[in-house]
Amino acid sequence: DALPIFFIQHIISSSIMSSSSEELTSRLVVALGSASTIKIGAVEEGLSTISQQPIIVKGIDVASGVPPQPKGRDETQRGAYNRAEGALTAFPEAILAIGIENGMYENVNGVLVDAACIVFLYRRHDDDEEKRIVTIVAWSDELVIPVDGTMAPGPNGEWSYLKDPHIVVTNGARNRKAFLADTIRAVIERREIMIEEAP
Repeated sequence: DALPIFFIQHIISSSIMSSSSEELTSRLVVALGSASTIKIGAVEEGLSTISQQPIIVKGIDVASGVPPQPKGRDETQRGAYNRAEGALTAFPEAILAIGIENGMYENVNGVLVDAACIVFLYRRHDDDEEKRIVTIVAWSDELVIPVDGTMAPGPNGEWSYLKDPHIVVTNGARNRKAFLADTIRAVIERREIMIEEAP
């Protein structure tokens, strides 16, 4: 079977979408709480096998409610949840809303790492009730943060000024989009999210 076609939209301010409302209603809508090309690309890759119907990913800038550099898993998860919730509020027609937030923390071995928390707000049908929102939380693989001074920090306290420090730290082996897409794909492969086909 052919994989679904993805239509990527960056929703900035009051930009007018090119697709007609009739076209949009025939597609499954996934809302993303970010207009980052890296995050949109990761969602596109991660959801590539979730449905045989066309999917439109709507990315919109929403407030995370946390500092530009979240510290600790709790703060990172809160930022991801706020992004997902903001995306769902902006696009109530979405079958799935996703929030992605990278944060830094010390892992169980006391090593300073970067990891992304990905929150999914998933509209699920139950036999005995109407649609309800299910929250799924997933974490990406950890990236060890260099502490030798080789990585220049960002202007707002970020551990790196780069949008994709992962590709540098891994010496080109794995970029940030791959870290995110692999996490989303794993959730789909575990069948934690099952998208019902629209008629």
